Formats: sequence, C-alpha cells, structure tokens
Amino acid sequence: MSRLHPRALAKRVYHVLRGLPDRLLHDRRHRRLARRLRASPRPQRILVVCFGNICRSPYFEAVLQRALPDVQVSSAGFLRAERPVPNESLVASQRRGLDLSRFRSRTVTRQLTDAADLVIVMDAHQARRLIHDLHLPAARVVVAGDLDPVGAQPRPIRDPFRQPLEVFESSFDRIDRCAATLVALLDGPGRDRAGPGAGG
Repeated sequence: MSRLHPRALAKRVYHVLRGLPDRLLHDRRHRRLARRLRASPRPQRILVVCFGNICRSPYFEAVLQRALPDVQVSSAGFLRAERPVPNESLVASQRRGLDLSRFRSRTVTRQLTDAADLVIVMDAHQARRLIHDLHLPAARVVVAGDLDPVGAQPRPIRDPFRQPLEVFESSFDRIDRCAATLVALLDGPGRDRAGPGAGG
C-alpha cells in the first residue's frame, strides 16, 4: 500500500475540510430557501450574476428563459461588458439545446439589481458584494448552490473559466439541477402565475 507524501496528504485534507461547513449546512439552507421562495410572490424579473458573466450566468439565464417564458430573465457580472462566452461554453450549451453564440456580457449595476425581483449569484462572496456595494436587500438574493437538491458539495457553483470541457459540463449539470429546483418552487401547487413580482 503506497503512502501519500505529507504535502499531498495535507492538500487532500485541506480540500476535504475546506468545504465541510457548507456541506454540513446544505440541507438546512436548502429547506430554508425552499420555504422562503414558496412564501414569496412569484418573481417577474430574475437577474443571474456570476463573476465574469461569460460562463455560469449566461447558461443559467438561458435555462431559465426556456423554462420560464413568462419571466424576464437576464444576467450580468463584475467585469467589463461585451465579451462572448468561451468556446467550451458554446459546445456544452449546444449539447443541451441552447445557443449562446450571440451572447455578450454586461456589467452588473445598481439599476439592474433594483429592477430585479430575484437575484441569483454563484457564491456567498458575490451575494455580499451585491448587498454591501449595491445595497441589494438580502431577501432578494439567492445563492444558487442552495437550490441544488444534491448535498455534500461545496456551496459555490464552480467557475469553469479556462478549464476543460468536462468542467463546463459538470458546472452546467449542477446549474441544471438548481434551475429545475427553482422552477419547481416558482411553479408549484397554489402558485398564481399572473401574480405581481416581489418589489414590483
């Protein structure tokens, strides 16, 4: 039986422990968010935010646009605007029946967040930036990973930028699960599809 080098062992232990709190808290966050979304007015405008707005949020936007045609869905990021999605993103999205070839990024602004009834972010750090820097009410922010019905994972949706196609596929698989959960919560029994959006 081979033994790991101490540095390799320490690295493995670090990666296991780094996401442990998120994994332990996932079920509680997931249930709390589900209750919150069921109790809130159905949003009419959803904004999806990731760091650069060229990998995760454009795909999430497209998935929600297809699933919620009566909801206005858009996306943005923290970097400069007018950038296309990477080729790997085009390939992965096309395999799922979505065409992102015409997508161009845009920068998140106070105007965009103020207009949204619900803002979905990829990690807690992005949520804090929007809440503190753009004064977005925390009640309108959702960390995407909290929607994932599959637990035992780190809370953030992994950024596949500059990664192989397989990483895009894995991130998009998780986004698909999160989007499906959101759609089920928004269109579940007793929902008034024509009702006003929160903050509208």
